[in-house]
Parts: sequence; C-alpha cells; structure tokens
Amino acid sequence: MKKYFVLAIYLFIFSINEVFACACGCGILNVGTSSLIPNCEGGTAFLQYDYMAQTRNWHKDKDSSGHNHDKRIETETYTAGGQYMFNRDWGAAIRAPYVQRYVQNLPHDGGMTHTKEQDIGDIRVNGIYSGFSSDMSTGIIFGLKLPTGSTSRTGLNRNTQIGTGSTDSILGAYHMGAFGAESRMGYFTQGTWQRSLSTHKGYTPGYELSGAVGVYYNLGQVGAAKKVAPIMQITASKKGSDSGWADPSHNLNSGYSMTYFAPGIEVSLREFKLYFDVEFPMRRNVDGNQLVPQNLYKAILSYNF
Repeated sequence: MKKYFVLAIYLFIFSINEVFACACGCGILNVGTSSLIPNCEGGTAFLQYDYMAQTRNWHKDKDSSGHNHDKRIETETYTAGGQYMFNRDWGAAIRAPYVQRYVQNLPHDGGMTHTKEQDIGDIRVNGIYSGFSSDMSTGIIFGLKLPTGSTSRTGLNRNTQIGTGSTDSILGAYHMGAFGAESRMGYFTQGTWQRSLSTHKGYTPGYELSGAVGVYYNLGQVGAAKKVAPIMQITASKKGSDSGWADPSHNLNSGYSMTYFAPGIEVSLREFKLYFDVEFPMRRNVDGNQLVPQNLYKAILSYNF
C-alpha cells in the first residue's frame, strides 16, 4: 500500500508542471542515457537539465547560407520526473518539463525580433513492462505525450512553440547487458517511436523515431563514489515533416534525421546518481532550411528509494 501511496504523490507533484517541440534537433533529447533504465523494484525521482542552441542554417546535409527567417533558437529544459517499479514486471513513469526558449528571427516585413517564452511543456506519462527476463534487462515502454504545453505565443511559429497542442502515442523498448558474467563492461540500447494522435488548430507535428546504443565501463569505487562509469554512446533521431494549414510554409522546413556521438559519465553516491553527457554531431540531414544545434548538453540528478 505504501508503494502506491508514494507513486500517487509523485504523479501529483510532477503532473503540475516536457517538451521537445522546436524547428530541428529536439527529438534526440528523448533518449541517450542508461542512467534511468530500471533494473530493480522501487522508485527513482530525478531532475534533468538539457541545453541546446540552434544557430547554423542547414540545407539537406550541409551548412548553408540559404534564407531562414529564424536566426537563433536557444532552449533550456528543466524536467522533473519519477518512475516506480511496483514489481519486477510492471512500473510507471512521468516526465514534466519546464521550458525556457529564446527565438531571434527576421520577419518578412523586416526588423529583427526577439521573443522569450517560458512555460510548462508537454508532459509524458508511460507504463513500463520489464518481465521478459528475471534480471529486468529487457523492457518496453508505452504511453502518451499530453498537450499541456503552450501553443499560442505571439511571434513564434507553430514548430517553435513550447507545446505541440497534440496528444501523441509513445512506444519504445530497451535492453541492457554485460560482456561476460564478471565483466565490468556493459552495453545498452533503446529506442522510442512517437506519433501524433490529434491535430490542434490546423497543426500536426511529424512523427519522431529516436534511438541510442552505448557501452560503459564500471571503474568501481572511486573516492566517496561507490561507482564511476564512463559511457560512450551514439544517439540518432528521425523526424517526419509537420503538416496542416496553420503553418504551411514552415511544414516544408520541419523534417530531419540526425546522428550524434555522446560521451558521458555516471557517478553513484549512495542513493544518489549523477549523470552528464555532451553530444557532438556526426551526421545531420534536414528538409528545406533549418537551424541546427551544434552540441547538446544533458545533466541528470536522480535519487533511488
């Protein structure tokens, strides 16, 4: 009974306040760390910080001087989340973001504009099933992205608003393993598929397919840390073009595929865990003209209970 009470508290706290809706490069933030993959019964609460600055115009797979009304998009996302495994088979998770976004663009009528927005983003609620094996190494996730983020900020296009306005389905899977029974080296892979189930005021965001594969090495205890593990991973994301009558000119500049190399590190301190990575671009291909991010930054502080 105590487990269900704790989960109810978490659902309430985090549902008060995620978003990765922007012109290019946001889907890749949804995966890329083994830090939050469940491997035992009980709960995890976490705070996550993501930073992305989109400053370079890209056309297809090249840096381009082509025309783009957007000149700079800078996004900081603060996500509060929690997940709880009721047993070794079933669990639930929620992610609730607060987004700060700055957009600098040049409208058709001339004159540079500067728009700042900060608001609650689109909340994600997922179920987790990890009963395929006794060690919980393989699992699937399923759930919804809710239309809780703002969509009506003046001066922003639909694909740069904090929220999409749509309810989206989420389906994903993950697997973790080790290179030998006594090996300190392990691996993980994960992927998610997200697709809109609704259209909001003439705008439907394109689907997103994101994945990651990585390896880590457990150095064991280092100083006060009971575990230090460097991680190397590759993350990839493909997004379909947006559609609808609300923003037809920008629909042509909305699909993309990206691949990033993301070295990181995970440090465990008793019940706390720290995670940090930087993602460096390997390949980027976009539809039309879009601002792309250079490096992506992620930090996570989690607590196991």
